[in-house]
Amino acid sequence: MRLGGFLGNDTAFGRIMTRCGSVIAVNILFVVSCIPFFTVGAAEAAMYHAVFEILDKEAAEQRGDAANPFKAYWQGFRKNFTRTTLCWLLFVGIMVLGSVNLQVCAQWDGWIRNMSAGVIAVMIFAVVVMVYIFPASSMFSGKLTELIKLSVCAAAAHPLRTVLVLILNVAPAVLLYIDEVNRPTYAFIGAFFGFGLIACITGKILQPQLKLII
Repeated sequence: MRLGGFLGNDTAFGRIMTRCGSVIAVNILFVVSCIPFFTVGAAEAAMYHAVFEILDKEAAEQRGDAANPFKAYWQGFRKNFTRTTLCWLLFVGIMVLGSVNLQVCAQWDGWIRNMSAGVIAVMIFAVVVMVYIFPASSMFSGKLTELIKLSVCAAAAHPLRTVLVLILNVAPAVLLYIDEVNRPTYAFIGAFFGFGLIACITGKILQPQLKLII
C-alpha cells in the first residue's frame, strides 16, 4: 500500500487525522478569541458552530470535502456576536452577584443564612442554561429571549442528558481549580485541544436533540 494512499483524505486514518486537525484549529481559535474576556460568549458559540459543521457528515459529502474550521469559526463568531456576548455578560453578572450574596449570607444566622440555598440554585440554573445556549445559538437565529427559552426547554426535556453535559463542561474547570500540582498540564491540554474536544462530545450529544426542536 502506498503511503500517500494510506494518508489520503478518503481513508479512515485520513478522515480521523483531518477531524483531529480541525478540532485543534478550532480550539486554538477559541483560546485566542477569549483573550478580551467579554468575547468568551461569542467565541463559545463560534466553536460550536464550527464543531457542528465538522460533525455534519451530510454537509461534508455535499461539499466533497471536510469543513473548513477557520471559515466556519469566523462565520459563527460574526453571526452570534451580539446575542452571545449579552448572554455571557449577563451570566458573569449573575455569578458575581451570587458569589457576593453567598459571602453575605455566610456572615449571618437564621433565615438570611438559609437564603444561600436559593442563591446556589439560581447559579446552578444559570450554568445549565449557558451550557445549552451556546450550542443552540449556532443553530437558532431567533431573538435572545427565544434563545433562552429554547435552552431552558431543551435542558428540562432530558434531565439525565443535561446532567451528563453539565458534568462534561464543569468537571474540567473544577479539576483545574482543585488540583494545583497538575494545573499546568491541564492548562496545556485546554489550550491545545481540550475545549474543542469537550465541544465535540457535547455537540455530538446535543445536535440530534437541537435539530428536532429548532
